Amino acid sequence: MSTAIALKQQQQDPKSGHVGTLTKEQFALLRKCYAAMYAIQNTNEGETSRFRNGDSKNKPKNGMKINYDKYNESEECMSAMKIYSPEALRQASWLLIGADDPDVLLLRFLRARKWDVENAISMLVSSLKWRLQIDVRAIVEGGELGMEKYFADRGVKGLKSQFISGKSFVRGTDYESRPIVYINVKAHKKSDQNLEILQRFTVYIMETVRLMIEPPVETGCLIFNMEGFSIANMDLQYIKFMIQCFEAYYPESLGILVIHKAPWVFSQVWKVISPLLDPVVASKIRFTKTEQELTNFIPPEHLLEDLGGKDKWKYEYKHATDEENYKMVDKIKKEELMEIRTKLENEFELITKKLIEGHNNDQIIRERDQLKLKLRKSQLDLDPYIRSKTYYHRTGVIDDERNVNWVYNN
Repeated sequence: MSTAIALKQQQQDPKSGHVGTLTKEQFALLRKCYAAMYAIQNTNEGETSRFRNGDSKNKPKNGMKINYDKYNESEECMSAMKIYSPEALRQASWLLIGADDPDVLLLRFLRARKWDVENAISMLVSSLKWRLQIDVRAIVEGGELGMEKYFADRGVKGLKSQFISGKSFVRGTDYESRPIVYINVKAHKKSDQNLEILQRFTVYIMETVRLMIEPPVETGCLIFNMEGFSIANMDLQYIKFMIQCFEAYYPESLGILVIHKAPWVFSQVWKVISPLLDPVVASKIRFTKTEQELTNFIPPEHLLEDLGGKDKWKYEYKHATDEENYKMVDKIKKEELMEIRTKLENEFELITKKLIEGHNNDQIIRERDQLKLKLRKSQLDLDPYIRSKTYYHRTGVIDDERNVNWVYNN
């Protein structure tokens, strides 16, 4: 009943369902979501056993799924709990949270699964499994040089062109202060690289964009520049992966997706793509034909000159160097900062358990909010020791304190 009420409240007021706008029912479901997550992390053996034994309402019956489960999340969740220890899943969840507000993260999954706690947890754990399998930690830690070595060791070519070609980059913000990811479709040729390169490159971009989403903003803006598109640029396998990223692995992270100047040939491609989209993702897609239409979403001063805006900035790749990550060599400082972070994680879990138990007085909520701020700062302090610098660090967009500074060339 509370699930239906929470969903109806969000439908009536789309601004609800976020930190600072939660209704009483939504907050109660958030607490239940934490309880279920901690259960899987082995804090409640009975509840953990229920999940691990597959006693779920999403369990397949007679070959059919009872509830919507496009990506087999209930099965992936059970599989994750068989493959990985509770502690491994716990660490993966904190890695996923990073410098974000933990509540923001769980609410993403709750909203994506219409406030159904069990479905949200299945989605979260299946996402953690994927992150562990693709090794997001190694991608972030190794950065561009790490990925180059990864593929060079396997004799696979095609990674460097992803960065040099400018097929995808982040530049500026839209009217909602969301970072803008430009994707120049004509720069992509399926034959230039294999799918794994595209997957790891995409994960790297997604994780990099997260650095540029500053609270209270929670989402990003994508511009697919379709000018010059031909069938040679079509890559359905990769498109399916991108859709899965937004729908399953990074839910509620897309604010708007603008498809700009799609040629007539794309209409046939769209007939193939559109049925693959979740209705929520599909509702965020807009088509534009002119530069004027683009300025309905992006301030002209922030929009690239090539697309009719006033920003004369041009993408020019600046190569990574080993020297820029000198802090990662300091193992002593890294351990010191990791101990601080771990202590705060434990404190946050303890105080959240008090909320789960019903101790939701103002004092506990205030202490918990203070812990969130400390967690964010501890992660920002730790980042230079566990995360390679990006193109945006090298060009001054992101500074050493992880402030984001866009300077427009008008």
